[in-house]
Amino acid sequence: MMQVQHQTADAQTPVDAGGPAQVESQALAGLYGLLGRCLEEEIDLGLLRLIRTELRAPLAEVGWQLDADFIERPEEELLAALAEEFTGLFVAPGCVSPYASVFETGCMFREPCDQAIAAYREAGWDYRRCMSGEFPDHVGTMLGFLAALADAELEAANRGDHGAAELARKRRNLFLLEQVGPWVPGWCRRAAENTLLAFYRQLLLFVEQFLWQELAAITDRRRLKELIALNRRKPKRLDYDADFRKASGL
Repeated sequence: MMQVQHQTADAQTPVDAGGPAQVESQALAGLYGLLGRCLEEEIDLGLLRLIRTELRAPLAEVGWQLDADFIERPEEELLAALAEEFTGLFVAPGCVSPYASVFETGCMFREPCDQAIAAYREAGWDYRRCMSGEFPDHVGTMLGFLAALADAELEAANRGDHGAAELARKRRNLFLLEQVGPWVPGWCRRAAENTLLAFYRQLLLFVEQFLWQELAAITDRRRLKELIALNRRKPKRLDYDADFRKASGL
């Protein structure tokens, strides 16, 4: 997870706090934050109840219809099924690895990880690992960073600092275009094909569609075609030497 390194600023009177730009930033912060949380960790009881109640109608409005099993299934039974699905999809050996480094290079903690860290630090955030085995280029963490940038944009706009708001927006668009766009939509499609539960299938397909909409809004058709081609790639697989494995005991 990331912890914000706050910089002090003089309090100012909010300017048009309910304007279209602020409303958009608030919505993006909430949506990116929710999607990132759902992909980064297992669903817990608090989040399950929140999605079933307060978030159910807003999610339906943006195109994510929750299935009857998720709404009606007993909580303990559903949480156990969701935890098993999460582990099989994103954690266990043979999973659809949620790390940019693995997708691009076949290994953990490579150049894409360094690039993500650099973006976090440039924006004033630092990465703090909550659990062992976490890395900064996890898809959930990257979506969470987009949420943080949308929130930073909102805060800056509300205090009347339009320069800081525009900088946060530019950072968000650049990160989306250069670090999320080239692989996450396609990764979502592949992960969705391996789901058993409707919840994760719907979640992944919604993230895919949502990201394409966001990307189409910030780039031209040529670059969008390039991104589509990049997302059709399969994750990188390393060629291991069988004799080396035999000699090393692997």
